[in-house]
Amino acid sequence: MNPARIVFPGFWFGKSDVAEAEALVRRGVGGFCLYNATAAQVYKLTHHLNNLAPQGPLLFCVDIRDNLSEVITDAPVLPANNTLLSSKTSDATYRKGNLLGRMARAVGINWVLAPVVDLGYASPALGESPMDVTRLAEDMIAGISNAGALSCMKYFPGLSGVLKNLTQLEDEEFIPYKHLFRRADAIMPSDMIFPNLDANNRAMLSEKIIKDLLRKRLNYKGMVVSFPLSQARLRSEGGEAVHMLYNGVETLLSAQQPHAVIDAIEKEIAKGKLFEQVSQAVSGLEMFVSKVAGGPEPDEIDRIFEVAKTTFE
Repeated sequence: MNPARIVFPGFWFGKSDVAEAEALVRRGVGGFCLYNATAAQVYKLTHHLNNLAPQGPLLFCVDIRDNLSEVITDAPVLPANNTLLSSKTSDATYRKGNLLGRMARAVGINWVLAPVVDLGYASPALGESPMDVTRLAEDMIAGISNAGALSCMKYFPGLSGVLKNLTQLEDEEFIPYKHLFRRADAIMPSDMIFPNLDANNRAMLSEKIIKDLLRKRLNYKGMVVSFPLSQARLRSEGGEAVHMLYNGVETLLSAQQPHAVIDAIEKEIAKGKLFEQVSQAVSGLEMFVSKVAGGPEPDEIDRIFEVAKTTFE
């Protein structure tokens, strides 16, 4: 069991070093979170790094809120999430999710960190009503999954519930999670503080929110991934990554200092701690790799991009 497998370094095209990414692949990381590239650049890198991976296929993820074009600069822009509820096309949300997944897989990405299931009227929210958001999120997850990609619901416990108490959250923000726990491949906690749940810690660092609420009260058994470490304003990436693991996070995304994160995890395991949790997380990621491998063949980039440009005309 290699603890590096649960670490997904960030890779910023034009800034990150390919040689360093190669070294991280040899160390055993599970994959990478990719940023700011053309489709051709992503395709070249994902295939190159996969060919080097001694432990088998890597998982490449994109953290998007609404469109793949936020990361893949030449990807077609699909309808905004907040327009899907009123779309004249009954399966618009499914089709958007399916195109997101197919475009991602065409360039070598197999994990789309979407949908956002926060309640609200503005994109990337899918709607204001808990049941509307649940229905649309279910369609988007189905589309992503049928494209052969992994999905992730975010941002638990729901940004629109920052000032709500637990009863209010259960009646509103938790509805999509309760209905879709078994559909999405993972859940990402928020980087916000929810003072009525834990006034001292952001959700991503909170035992009360991840272990006590998400795991125990809501009985969630699936993968919990970190909020992107590169965006999380951490004092010490290695130290706080370990803190997240103790509090219920299993996979660490978008590390800027991946060697420091891996070193910190290995030190805890050497002390006789975290081994069981990290082993379980590694097993979960291996299941993800198998799921992606069993999916449909990826589309050609030009073809699926053209399909995406014309689907919603």
